[in-house]
This record gives sequence, structure tokens and C-alpha cells, in this order.
Amino acid sequence: MFEELNKDISTAKEKMRRKEKLQNLLKRTKEELNNQIAKKNELHKILKDEEKDVERLQSLSITGLFYSVLGNKEQQLEKERQEYLGAKLKYEECCSLITTLEKELISYNEELNEYANVHEQYEELMKSKEKLILQGNDLKAKKLMELTEKTSDLKSNIKETKEAINAGERVREAFGKVISSLESAKGWGQWDMLGGGFLATAAKHSKIDEAKNYVHEAQRLLGVFRRELSDVNLSSNIDINVGSFATFADYFFDGLISDWVVQSRINDSLNNVYATSDNVNKLLNVLGRNLNDFERELRGVEEEIRGIIEG
Repeated sequence: MFEELNKDISTAKEKMRRKEKLQNLLKRTKEELNNQIAKKNELHKILKDEEKDVERLQSLSITGLFYSVLGNKEQQLEKERQEYLGAKLKYEECCSLITTLEKELISYNEELNEYANVHEQYEELMKSKEKLILQGNDLKAKKLMELTEKTSDLKSNIKETKEAINAGERVREAFGKVISSLESAKGWGQWDMLGGGFLATAAKHSKIDEAKNYVHEAQRLLGVFRRELSDVNLSSNIDINVGSFATFADYFFDGLISDWVVQSRINDSLNNVYATSDNVNKLLNVLGRNLNDFERELRGVEEEIRGIIEG
């Protein structure tokens, strides 16, 4: 009877923790969505301003004539085009992220519906447990109940830590693709500088486009990883700037799109990817140590339970 009741309580408690996690994920995703919507409005304004700057220089306006007389209109026009391109890419990335977050909200809400009555079920089971303990007045049974509940908590901690590790490993995999594309772009760029011609230039830009697509996926996965991290306790003194994950794509574009031709810009973006990737690896190391601690503690509790049963 005790064993069956403990199993039911453990299952109900796990469902309750999942419901609480989904509620937290829902809340944080809504906050992130609102931030991205506000950011989208700001980026849209910047994009329109940059577009006007390009149009103004292209027309025979006073500004356009001024730069023509000075002899550097084309240089200024190229600068404005690059700034417009950078603003456009940031705006498109933001719009894409908003769509992703909206889909995640729908998914969380649908799963939450499955746990509508879990708290009531848990309370009923706990009342049954209390009644059994009072009736039996058995110290051994009470200790067994306490240890079983601790086992349930540890298993939940292990599950949540593993989910965070899996999210981090998906980020690491995405970063690997970004790095591979940028390293290839860097190689083609070096050949381009040595006179590689149209083929080298085209290949370099193709790899930059490829990296841009991978960055969107990396940014999405960073958001998932950041939300998973909020559900686990990182017992470490390592100072890790998780907040920087939210603006990773902006820094990437700032480094890369300012000038698609200049080789140093590819290096800047690579350095940014490596720095953020290193941050993710540090977090994964901490999570791995936490997981080992939880699993070691669980083995100790399970051994104590076996000792009570066999004794």
C-alpha cells in the first residue's frame, strides 16, 4: 500500500513540477516576446531612417550635390548602403524571432492544459499519505516515506538539469555550424584578397549568407537554453553573463555586416561567436558537475531505502 501510494505521489509531484516549469516558461517567453516586439518597432524606425539616407544621397538633393562636389558621394553612398543592410538584417532577424516565440507560446499553452487538475490530485494523495502514517505510527514507514519523497525531488532535479544540458548542447552544435561557415568565408576572403577573382568573392558571400541563417537558429536555441537555465540551480562561483545571449545576433551583425568585403569584419564576427560559445561551454561544465552531484546523492538515498527494506 505504501509503495503504491508513494509511486502515485511521485508521479503527481513530477507533473506538478512540470506544470510550474511550463508556467515559468510561458511567463518568460511572453516577456521576451514583448521585448522583441518593442525592439522590432525601434529597428523598423532605424531601417526607415537608413533607407531615407540612401535615397537622399541617390537623388539630386542638396545633400547629394554637396557630396558630389566634394568628390566622395560614392564613398558616402556605400557607407549608407552598408548601414541600411545592417539595419535590414537585424530587423528581419527580430521578425523571425517573434514568429518563433509566438509558436513556442502556443506549444506551452497546449501542454499546460494537460496538467489542469494536477494540484488537486496531489493534495488528495497527500491526505491519504498522512492518514496512513497516523494510523500506522510506524517510524520505519515514516522514514521510508521521507526518503521516497527525497528520491522524487532528486529525480526531478536530474531531469531538469538534463533538459538544460540538452538545450546547451543543441546551442553548441548550432555554433559549430556558424563557425564552420565563417571559417570557410574567412578562407575564401583571404584568397579574394590575393586576387581570387569573382569565384572567391561569390563563395565568400555565399558562406556569409549561410552563417547568417545558422545564426538565427543559434539565437533561437540560446533563448531556449536561457529559459531552461532559470529552472536549475547553478551551484558555481563562475561569473557567466547569460544576459548577453539575448543580444548575440545583434553583435554578430554589427561585426559582420558593417562591411561585407573587409576581411577583419569576418574575424570580428568569428571572435564574437567563439566568445559566446565559450560561455555556453562553461555553463555546460557547471551543469555537468551539478548532474553528477544529484546522481551521486540519489544513489545514496536509494541505498538507504534498500537498507531499511532489507533490514
